Amino acid sequence: MGAASGVVVDKFGGSVLRSPQDIVGAVSVVERQRAAGLRPVVVVSAFEGVTDTILEAAGVLLPDGAATLRTPSHDPESQKARETDRALATGEALSAALFALGLVARGIPARSFSGAEAGIRTAAAHLGAEVRRVLARPLRDALAEGIVPVVAGFQGIGTHGELTTLGRGGTDLSAVALAVALRADRCELFKDVGGVLECDPHIVPAARFLPQVDAIQLELLAAMGAEIVHPVAVRRARRGRMPLVVRALDDDAPQTVVRPAAREDDGVLMLALDRKERVARISLVGPAALMPEVLPLPAHGEGAFDQGGMRVVWAEVPVASAESAALAVHAAFMARS
Repeated sequence: MGAASGVVVDKFGGSVLRSPQDIVGAVSVVERQRAAGLRPVVVVSAFEGVTDTILEAAGVLLPDGAATLRTPSHDPESQKARETDRALATGEALSAALFALGLVARGIPARSFSGAEAGIRTAAAHLGAEVRRVLARPLRDALAEGIVPVVAGFQGIGTHGELTTLGRGGTDLSAVALAVALRADRCELFKDVGGVLECDPHIVPAARFLPQVDAIQLELLAAMGAEIVHPVAVRRARRGRMPLVVRALDDDAPQTVVRPAAREDDGVLMLALDRKERVARISLVGPAALMPEVLPLPAHGEGAFDQGGMRVVWAEVPVASAESAALAVHAAFMARS
């Protein structure tokens, strides 16, 4: 199968789909892409807060408040996990159907697909299944008919024939897996803050926008707790050499291009903050040549490691001082006049 010229996969997450009214702006993006001669494939998350609401409902019904289902050690083959998966998947299914309805209302042929109908095949495990392969023929057929496929993200079908979900941030993974399978021109990830910043602007207001970032750096940052893009999604894009763009709904707003290969000549430092119950981990990620040996923090624990030309230096601090520690690291290593 040759490259599907003009195909662009658009992922709209819960941060830009806060309510059904927000679909209007997202539909306008797809409408503009079609007017420009592109062939968009849409992948959607549940509306903001819906997944948490479903988990809270499960917590009311289960004796342990669904605590065991939230841990990596949960039984992925249990009946509780199966039914929770089926409940969770309704959030994305609702978004996909309404998004397709919004496109049809504007005269754009569209059809919603579940993850299984879109060809996403996973391991036989619930609540965090691994994507094994993508059989994208249903989407190719829809595109050939001039239809915009709208896929419910975060889900697929396991080798046991059951619906499975992909875990937190799984819609990023759905979008990238489909983009690679379709040999799309690019995969665009729509976020409420637009492109990628060097750290969370809610923690460091002076954080700068990054027009370009290396995939390995973004992958490491996500693995260290930054909620930007799912780390497995970035890895899959990097290995499939799929161009990623992180952007806002506004076409004129700054966008970040994720480069598949690292470049040390214009490297930047990026900061992640991962809060746990009592301890927070501050991680600085960047080209090894630009990185300090340790972070200047009174830490409970610290360490460093290198990967793919990048270095991660981290320190654990009390959660109460996490934001002040992040600001201190930014001021020491990242702030420029």
